[in-house]
Amino acid sequence: MTDVPRTPTDPMTAPAAPTLAVVIVNFNSWSDTSRLVRGLAGEAAVASGHCEVVVVDNASDGPIPPELANPAANVRLIPRARNGGFAAGVNAGWRASSSRWLLLLNPDVVAGPGLIGRILGRIEELEGRPGGAPGIVGFGLRNADGSRQPSVGAAPGLARSLREPLIPRTRRKYQAAWRTKAGPVPWVTGACALVDARLLRDLGGMDDDFFLYYEEVALCQSARSLGRAVEYDPTVEVVHLHPLQNRAVTPKMRVITRHSKLLYFRKHRPAWEFRSLSVLVAVEAAVRGAWASLRGEAAAARAWRAVGGLSRTVRAGTAPRGRAVLELAVAAVAAPPTGAARAKGKVGPKATPGRRRPQLRKDGTR
Repeated sequence: MTDVPRTPTDPMTAPAAPTLAVVIVNFNSWSDTSRLVRGLAGEAAVASGHCEVVVVDNASDGPIPPELANPAANVRLIPRARNGGFAAGVNAGWRASSSRWLLLLNPDVVAGPGLIGRILGRIEELEGRPGGAPGIVGFGLRNADGSRQPSVGAAPGLARSLREPLIPRTRRKYQAAWRTKAGPVPWVTGACALVDARLLRDLGGMDDDFFLYYEEVALCQSARSLGRAVEYDPTVEVVHLHPLQNRAVTPKMRVITRHSKLLYFRKHRPAWEFRSLSVLVAVEAAVRGAWASLRGEAAAARAWRAVGGLSRTVRAGTAPRGRAVLELAVAAVAAPPTGAARAKGKVGPKATPGRRRPQLRKDGTR
């Protein structure tokens, strides 16, 4: 009889605590999330309890799919009342788990069979290193057509920011392919990344002042500041269907991404670089906002005005953080009421002419 190789997931008895927790932060991506969870739940390591799957839902619209409302063994759903952003979602998953490692996966990742077994094998190798395991390991990404997708970021800095307008948007934040090699790197994308839970404990979690974008850059920078390595491992790959850099940037997202970049520079770059960037962003906002107005792109013009305001408030330390950034972006791009609507809101049909009645404001942002 041929011997079957054993893996770290083979023991017959379930462990006291899982080695790995897969954390998936969902927002209005139920279809992708359900597909990903179905594939992961079928893996032996999940069934045996060596790995758990934690889905954190950031207050998505619509009903929860039945397979997540009543999940399989070692699959959990953590519903959140409000959308606090990606970092806040990861923190919720981390705090709900007792695993030594977290695997962050975007809902639009196609994991492929055997991913969890390969990750557990890599964990065993990492923990056996004489110098200790890295704090974060990013894995390879592929596009749906099989082509390589950038997953290793270039070191942020003012010089890089000045060159970015000359770089195609699909790889503006990332290292050139010829420079991307296995081993230590500046930062890795959170679409598919392995994170030591002890690192999050030491940091108090991911920085949820970032609503979206740059939160993984900040995490990697903080890891290196604590002496923990950040590495890239292309021997494990997944397909990532809808990376942000391949999608059109909406006016709302423009506000959020500029906020995140300014905040990152304020927290992690020299003061003179941050001040210089804030001036550059203010100039960009003025020029591009004026151009949007000339083209009749009202929402874009309002978004750029909000970006200009952020360049000042982040510098002053009074800018919104976390979910408040989303609320600012939504309010910034919303069309203002028409003159008739404004008049109706100020003077009701039964109001005495010439006298305004006080009105209650209603916040329609969820």
